Amino acid sequence: MRRLLYLLLLIGCLSSPTKIGAQSSGNLRQIYSQAENDYDIGRLEQAHTLLSEHLSSFKGTLRESAFRLLSLCSLGMDQDEQAEAYAQQLLNENPYYSTTATDPQRFAEIVNRIKSGLTATITTASSQEEKLSEVPVPTTLITEEMIRNSGARNLQEVLAAFVPGMNIIDCNDDINIAMRGIFSNGQEKILIMLNGHRLNSYCTNTAAPDFSIALEKLKQIEVLRGPASSLYGGVALTAVVNLITKQGADVDGIKARAGIGNYGQRRADIMMGRRYYDLDVLLWGSIYHSKGEEREFTQTKYDQQYLDTTLIGAIGTKPSYEFGITLKWNDFRFMYNTQFSQVRSPFTISTTYSSYDYDKYKTYNGLKPGFSTHSNHGQLSYFKKLGKFSIESSINIDIGNLTHYQVISDGVMPMIGQTLGISGDIAKIFENYGGLSRYINGQEQTIGWQAKGDFNYINNKTHKGYVTFGAELSRFKLEDVRYNIGYDFIMSTPENAVLADVGKGNENNQNAFLQLKHHWNSFIFNAGLRYDHKTRYDDTKVNELSPRLALILVRPKWNLKLSYSKSFVDAPYLYRKTNQFLTYFNATDVEEIQASDAYDLSPESLHSLQLTFAGTEWIKGLNFELNLFHNRAKDLIFTEVLTHVNSGQNKTLGAELMASYNRKKFTSNLNLSWIKTYSSNIILTDVNRNNNTPGITSNFVAGWQATKQLKLHSKLTFEGKQTSYNIMISTLLKINELSEELEKITDPAKSLELAERLFDMVENELVKGQDIDPRLTINLGADYKPTPYMTVSLNIRNLLNHKYYQSGMNSGLVPQRGRWYMFSVGFDL
Repeated sequence: MRRLLYLLLLIGCLSSPTKIGAQSSGNLRQIYSQAENDYDIGRLEQAHTLLSEHLSSFKGTLRESAFRLLSLCSLGMDQDEQAEAYAQQLLNENPYYSTTATDPQRFAEIVNRIKSGLTATITTASSQEEKLSEVPVPTTLITEEMIRNSGARNLQEVLAAFVPGMNIIDCNDDINIAMRGIFSNGQEKILIMLNGHRLNSYCTNTAAPDFSIALEKLKQIEVLRGPASSLYGGVALTAVVNLITKQGADVDGIKARAGIGNYGQRRADIMMGRRYYDLDVLLWGSIYHSKGEEREFTQTKYDQQYLDTTLIGAIGTKPSYEFGITLKWNDFRFMYNTQFSQVRSPFTISTTYSSYDYDKYKTYNGLKPGFSTHSNHGQLSYFKKLGKFSIESSINIDIGNLTHYQVISDGVMPMIGQTLGISGDIAKIFENYGGLSRYINGQEQTIGWQAKGDFNYINNKTHKGYVTFGAELSRFKLEDVRYNIGYDFIMSTPENAVLADVGKGNENNQNAFLQLKHHWNSFIFNAGLRYDHKTRYDDTKVNELSPRLALILVRPKWNLKLSYSKSFVDAPYLYRKTNQFLTYFNATDVEEIQASDAYDLSPESLHSLQLTFAGTEWIKGLNFELNLFHNRAKDLIFTEVLTHVNSGQNKTLGAELMASYNRKKFTSNLNLSWIKTYSSNIILTDVNRNNNTPGITSNFVAGWQATKQLKLHSKLTFEGKQTSYNIMISTLLKINELSEELEKITDPAKSLELAERLFDMVENELVKGQDIDPRLTINLGADYKPTPYMTVSLNIRNLLNHKYYQSGMNSGLVPQRGRWYMFSVGFDL
């Protein structure tokens, strides 16, 4: 009888929603629905009481909804402070929450005020939620509204508009950006992530901020300025950019936009999002194409100048696109996206720098000359809070198909084989044929696992302490490698099985990190250390320690931060293999290739010391940040014609100012950067000044709600004078020609005279500095909403059609786009 009573009691406890034990999710949804009904009919106290009594039982999206409704109830009862506290808890649960058109205006203002000020929370800096005033390094938060106000077409333009220290550069081959004067041929120094998932290729280290990254899907962008390897390892050399997508509930339907513009621009974006109880779904797609702007430029060849034309801003034979999906179900998250990008280079391979006949060249796998990348990224993660612990684990897979198809020269270039360090049959082809090109293609695959956790070891009135720890394993593999030399436009060297085998390889990475963050009243101590171990394809090892140390003083109206950090990035796999390919052309067998150390490259490293002062609401709506930094980089990789070398060091001082002013109908953002390189060894000589980056840069972005239906926005950019240093191919060809003559001269006097001439050419003529004038460019735009469900937009870039040039790593001056505009129509369904 007693056992029967115990059994009946247990059944009662499990079945009753108000008894002992966990309540079912269905009963909790009924409780929330009842509270929502009470709120709708004005029974605010009853709704507030019902939610408060069951708040600890709500999980996932239901918990977020409960905090929102509690905040609304508090507003309805004129309890503004309590309403803001609940809104803050809502943002703690979901830092990327955004209001909808159905939310009361007062609630929307509270949420936007929390997110737009320095009280906004981000997760990138310390791998946990924290306010901007508490992050250990200078951080730029770019909101959805800021992206719209900038009129930017791609991520490169967004970052250059809002992140001090970031400048657009043009390396001819790919869309690129520099951070504090440091850059490469491709964007391989800045880590770009999508919801915390690495987008940078494991083969090239690159993630171009181009049209293969859709802007419409983004909720906000979190940018860590400075070294960040203590958390994110390699590639996070100069900065980290974390792209945060919207959630399905933010979209709550379908949003579509289509646009057309001059120079053959076509663009289309679509998002579909919905939240179904605990399941949040977001799908997006974006596609862009452009025929490019024809521009005249002055071409110099063999000391003679003449006018020529090229195409600027052209996409290749296929449009760029991105399609993706995110799913969030309770503690599980899933993300997948597929991207394709192709950029048509305005000129031949950087050093030869001349126009070329694009249509004459052979098509490989449907692609004409240009840099092309097709990548797929997938991640499944699980996150759980267990009292003082939080744990997250994820598995990742990245698959990519990369193509570097570069034109070397349309015409015959005597001595080009010797200049490029190539001999044998390939050198003869180079010396006897025009229509020269280089084609590299390979498929990469990376599988990885990550785990990290947080432990709140103390939490009282004066002390709060957190320990964050984690580990990661990954395996990278490159297969099906092709390396062809093209000649006579449509001919190519036969595929070589030995060369394909040399190109293949795999590399393993293991790392672990530990971070301590301790609050003591107004002081915060934040320290981190990460250890990275990498086994390269040739069984050599890379071992790197990446420390970070920060001291922060937080006051109600201001904060002060002093930080030191060190970062690294290993030499890209493709660079090391490309050097090896070139060795192959001069080698007699595979053993000779493998025994050669001519292609060895070391990791690049950067040390940075930063002092940051920020002020909050000194004047209503005004926030600002001033940052001083000193950077010391070494072993930076330089592209020397076709090969790659660790060229030297770079020491830089700088100051950065960010300011924002936000009122109800007017918002503005200002940034100002000063960068001074005082010691640098780049290319083949000492250049103790900035290379291809201006000393002073400033951006001003503003948005004005002129009427209820019309919003105007503008961007002004000023870039000071800069100098581009590059190897002159004509001089290099002449040096090689004279070197051959020197070997044939028997007269000592003539030999000495020619040797002195060669020395002078190497010292004074081989590397040429070309000045680029200061410039001011203006962008304007307008968004008009004739109905709540339709938006008509016009964006004009470079309104005054200012003609100017830009350069990059070992590239000549590239003409930049003039006046480009795009007209688009968007629908919210």
